[in-house]
Amino acid sequence: MNYSELLKLYPAPHCECRLEGLYLDDAMEHPDSGDKPFVYTNFVSSLDGRIAVENPRLGRRSAPPAITNARDWRLFQELAARADAMIVSAAFLRGLAAGRTQEKLPLGSDPAFKDLHAWRRERGLPPQPAVVILSRSLDVPLAERCADLERPVYFAIGDGVAQDDSAAVEATGARILIAGAGQRVEGRPLIDALGQEGLQRVYSIAGPRVLHMLLKDAVLDRLYLTHFQRLLGGKHFDTLLEGETLDPPASFVPHALYYDPNTEGPAGQFFASYDIR
Repeated sequence: MNYSELLKLYPAPHCECRLEGLYLDDAMEHPDSGDKPFVYTNFVSSLDGRIAVENPRLGRRSAPPAITNARDWRLFQELAARADAMIVSAAFLRGLAAGRTQEKLPLGSDPAFKDLHAWRRERGLPPQPAVVILSRSLDVPLAERCADLERPVYFAIGDGVAQDDSAAVEATGARILIAGAGQRVEGRPLIDALGQEGLQRVYSIAGPRVLHMLLKDAVLDRLYLTHFQRLLGGKHFDTLLEGETLDPPASFVPHALYYDPNTEGPAGQFFASYDIR
């Protein structure tokens, strides 16, 4: 794969640059002083806004094969390499454990990502970022399976969730974070709790509902978005955001923009990132 054909469009100066390492050097410092974590997320979208479509083989919606590609996947892995912790849903991990999903938790073991493991070692980081599971229950079997992930595991729950199984969950090595009122996890209590754990870069790889949660509580700092230059159509799909109308709406300013013509087929893609204001 040739990594030298990426065009930097913003900010100036315009230039050619390499894909490999693009996000490893990206500034990720919280604009406020103190111990607030820097929170970021990442999506790949078609031009008509599809981030997931029906997948009959998997029996659920998944990222459209027409827009997923190895170059975007490389940057997904780089963002994971930067993270102290990754936010995931309990449903995703259950599907992963049951073999219903093709995705694997980064950092991947593919030799193509060997440099990312080295990057973490050189900076004294653990081999893998921690996993923060958003859940409405303390799922002991899931906690037991997560013990095989070889990384720290946190279960984030609301204070209304029954905690009868807390001892069994903690016996697997997982930590429990109370991060919201009632049955649901909320954005600000979650990020505050992760900050208290010393986790300074938090990467959400969850879906549109979790993005809504982070935006609603104004704790997201940056959105990374790959715009793949294809229109997909279809009747059943997911878009970037799902939930009630945000009031006020979340406003962003550009952080960086790159054009990548080096994809399979005639379509290219933009790698964009936006900082929230």
